[in-house]
Amino acid sequence: MKPLDPHQLLSEYLVLDAQHGNRESLTGLVRLWSPRMTRRARRLTGDEEGAREVVQESWVAAARGLHSLRDPSKFGGWVYRIVQNKAADWIQQQSRDRVLNRSLRDQGVAESEDGSSEDYSQDIRVAIGHLDPKLREVVYLFYMDQCTVSQIAGVLGIPVGTVKTRLSAARLQLKSQLERSTQ
Repeated sequence: MKPLDPHQLLSEYLVLDAQHGNRESLTGLVRLWSPRMTRRARRLTGDEEGAREVVQESWVAAARGLHSLRDPSKFGGWVYRIVQNKAADWIQQQSRDRVLNRSLRDQGVAESEDGSSEDYSQDIRVAIGHLDPKLREVVYLFYMDQCTVSQIAGVLGIPVGTVKTRLSAARLQLKSQLERSTQ
Protein backbone atom coordinates (compact mmCIF):
# COMPACT_ATOMS: atom_id res chain seq x y z
CA MET A 1 0.00 0.00 0.00
CA LYS A 2 1.30 3.43 -1.00
CA PRO A 3 1.89 5.83 1.94
CA LEU A 4 -0.33 8.89 2.12
CA ASP A 5 1.25 12.08 0.77
CA PRO A 6 0.51 15.00 3.11
CA HIS A 7 0.91 17.53 0.27
CA GLN A 8 -1.60 15.62 -1.85
CA LEU A 9 -4.08 15.27 1.02
CA LEU A 10 -3.86 18.94 1.88
CA SER A 11 -4.32 19.88 -1.79
CA GLU A 12 -7.43 17.73 -2.11
CA TYR A 13 -8.92 19.17 1.06
CA LEU A 14 -8.21 22.75 -0.03
CA VAL A 15 -9.68 22.10 -3.50
CA LEU A 16 -12.89 20.68 -2.06
CA ASP A 17 -13.20 23.48 0.46
CA ALA A 18 -12.47 26.17 -2.16
CA GLN A 19 -15.06 24.60 -4.47
CA HIS A 20 -17.56 25.15 -1.68
CA GLY A 21 -16.72 28.86 -1.59
CA ASN A 22 -14.07 29.11 1.12
CA ARG A 23 -11.72 31.90 -0.03
CA GLU A 24 -9.17 31.03 2.64
CA SER A 25 -8.80 27.58 1.10
CA LEU A 26 -8.14 29.13 -2.29
CA THR A 27 -5.48 31.29 -0.62
CA GLY A 28 -4.06 28.10 0.91
CA LEU A 29 -3.88 26.49 -2.55
CA VAL A 30 -2.04 29.55 -3.85
CA ARG A 31 0.50 29.32 -1.01
CA LEU A 32 0.91 25.58 -1.42
CA TRP A 33 1.19 25.44 -5.20
CA SER A 34 2.70 28.76 -6.30
CA PRO A 35 6.35 27.75 -5.74
CA ARG A 36 5.88 24.61 -7.88
CA MET A 37 3.98 26.51 -10.54
CA THR A 38 6.64 29.23 -10.61
CA ARG A 39 9.42 26.68 -11.11
CA ARG A 40 7.45 25.12 -13.98
CA ALA A 41 6.71 28.51 -15.54
CA ARG A 42 10.36 29.55 -15.23
CA ARG A 43 11.46 26.39 -17.04
CA LEU A 44 8.91 26.96 -19.79
CA THR A 45 9.50 30.69 -20.33
CA GLY A 46 13.16 30.98 -19.39
CA ASP A 47 12.28 34.34 -17.87
CA GLU A 48 11.75 35.27 -14.21
CA GLU A 49 9.30 38.11 -14.83
CA GLY A 50 7.53 36.07 -17.49
CA ALA A 51 7.18 33.21 -15.02
CA ARG A 52 5.53 35.54 -12.50
CA GLU A 53 3.10 36.78 -15.17
CA VAL A 54 2.31 33.21 -16.21
CA VAL A 55 1.65 32.10 -12.63
CA GLN A 56 -0.59 35.09 -11.99
CA GLU A 57 -2.61 34.41 -15.15
CA SER A 58 -2.72 30.72 -14.26
CA TRP A 59 -4.21 31.43 -10.84
CA VAL A 60 -6.87 33.63 -12.40
CA ALA A 61 -7.81 30.81 -14.78
CA ALA A 62 -7.63 28.19 -12.02
CA ALA A 63 -9.85 30.21 -9.68
CA ARG A 64 -12.42 30.67 -12.44
CA GLY A 65 -12.40 27.02 -13.44
CA LEU A 66 -11.94 25.31 -10.09
CA HIS A 67 -15.63 24.44 -9.86
CA SER A 68 -15.30 22.33 -13.02
CA LEU A 69 -12.54 20.12 -11.57
CA ARG A 70 -14.36 16.87 -10.79
CA ASP A 71 -11.55 14.96 -9.12
CA PRO A 72 -9.60 16.98 -6.53
CA SER A 73 -6.77 14.44 -6.67
CA LYS A 74 -6.09 15.64 -10.24
CA PHE A 75 -5.52 19.26 -9.18
CA GLY A 76 -1.72 19.13 -9.69
CA GLY A 77 -1.88 17.92 -13.27
CA TRP A 78 -4.77 20.24 -14.01
CA VAL A 79 -3.00 23.34 -12.72
CA TYR A 80 0.26 22.38 -14.47
CA ARG A 81 -1.66 22.19 -17.78
CA ILE A 82 -2.97 25.67 -17.12
CA VAL A 83 0.59 26.89 -16.48
CA GLN A 84 1.76 25.22 -19.68
CA ASN A 85 -1.02 26.87 -21.71
CA LYS A 86 -0.43 30.30 -20.16
CA ALA A 87 3.32 29.95 -20.75
CA ALA A 88 2.66 29.13 -24.41
CA ASP A 89 0.46 32.23 -24.63
CA TRP A 90 3.19 34.33 -23.01
CA ILE A 91 5.85 32.99 -25.39
CA GLN A 92 3.61 33.66 -28.37
CA GLN A 93 3.01 37.23 -27.16
CA GLN A 94 6.76 37.79 -26.79
CA SER A 95 7.24 36.58 -30.34
CA ARG A 96 4.49 38.90 -31.59
CA ASP A 97 6.07 41.81 -29.73
CA ARG A 98 9.43 41.11 -31.39
CA VAL A 99 7.77 41.02 -34.82
CA LEU A 100 5.96 44.27 -34.10
CA ASN A 101 9.15 45.93 -32.82
CA ARG A 102 11.03 44.88 -35.95
CA SER A 103 8.24 46.09 -38.20
CA LEU A 104 7.99 49.46 -36.49
CA ARG A 105 11.76 49.92 -36.53
CA ASP A 106 11.82 49.06 -40.23
CA GLN A 107 9.26 51.81 -40.77
CA GLY A 108 11.38 54.45 -39.07
CA VAL A 109 10.15 54.42 -35.49
CA ALA A 110 13.33 54.79 -33.45
CA GLU A 111 14.29 52.68 -30.45
CA SER A 112 14.40 54.23 -27.02
CA GLU A 113 17.40 56.47 -26.30
CA ASP A 114 19.36 53.86 -24.36
CA GLY A 115 18.57 51.13 -26.92
CA SER A 116 16.72 49.08 -24.33
CA SER A 117 14.51 46.77 -26.35
CA GLU A 118 12.69 45.43 -23.26
CA ASP A 119 11.60 48.93 -22.21
CA TYR A 120 10.80 49.67 -25.83
CA SER A 121 8.55 46.58 -26.06
CA GLN A 122 6.65 47.80 -23.03
CA ASP A 123 6.39 51.28 -24.54
CA ILE A 124 4.97 49.77 -27.73
CA ARG A 125 2.41 47.69 -25.82
CA VAL A 126 1.30 50.75 -23.89
CA ALA A 127 1.12 52.86 -27.07
CA ILE A 128 -0.95 50.20 -28.85
CA GLY A 129 -3.23 50.03 -25.84
CA HIS A 130 -3.94 53.75 -26.23
CA LEU A 131 -5.01 53.42 -29.85
CA ASP A 132 -8.64 53.62 -30.86
CA PRO A 133 -10.01 50.03 -30.86
CA LYS A 134 -10.49 50.07 -34.66
CA LEU A 135 -6.85 51.06 -35.19
CA ARG A 136 -5.62 48.60 -32.56
CA GLU A 137 -7.47 45.76 -34.24
CA VAL A 138 -5.85 46.50 -37.61
CA VAL A 139 -2.39 46.76 -35.99
CA TYR A 140 -2.78 43.37 -34.28
CA LEU A 141 -4.05 41.68 -37.42
CA PHE A 142 -1.30 43.16 -39.61
CA TYR A 143 1.74 42.97 -37.35
CA MET A 144 1.00 40.16 -34.94
CA ASP A 145 -1.23 37.84 -36.92
CA GLN A 146 0.65 38.75 -40.11
CA CYS A 147 -2.49 39.13 -42.20
CA THR A 148 -2.33 40.90 -45.53
CA VAL A 149 -4.29 44.09 -46.13
CA SER A 150 -6.83 42.21 -48.22
CA GLN A 151 -7.19 39.50 -45.55
CA ILE A 152 -7.81 42.17 -42.91
CA ALA A 153 -10.42 43.76 -45.17
CA GLY A 154 -12.17 40.39 -45.43
CA VAL A 155 -11.98 39.68 -41.70
CA LEU A 156 -13.33 43.10 -40.72
CA GLY A 157 -15.72 43.47 -43.64
CA ILE A 158 -14.30 46.84 -44.68
CA PRO A 159 -12.73 48.08 -47.94
CA VAL A 160 -8.99 47.64 -48.55
CA GLY A 161 -8.61 51.41 -48.66
CA THR A 162 -10.05 51.71 -45.15
CA VAL A 163 -7.56 49.13 -43.87
CA LYS A 164 -4.69 51.11 -45.42
CA THR A 165 -6.01 54.35 -43.93
CA ARG A 166 -6.31 52.80 -40.47
CA LEU A 167 -2.83 51.28 -40.67
CA SER A 168 -1.39 54.64 -41.71
CA ALA A 169 -3.21 56.47 -38.92
CA ALA A 170 -2.10 53.84 -36.38
CA ARG A 171 1.54 54.13 -37.47
CA LEU A 172 1.45 57.91 -37.15
CA GLN A 173 -0.14 57.75 -33.71
CA LEU A 174 2.29 55.07 -32.54
CA LYS A 175 5.27 57.00 -33.85
CA SER A 176 4.09 60.15 -32.11
CA GLN A 177 3.39 58.35 -28.81
CA LEU A 178 6.70 56.51 -28.87
CA GLU A 179 8.68 59.63 -29.67
CA ARG A 180 7.03 61.39 -26.71
CA SER A 181 7.76 58.46 -24.40
CA THR A 182 11.49 58.43 -25.28
CA GLN A 183 11.99 62.16 -24.67
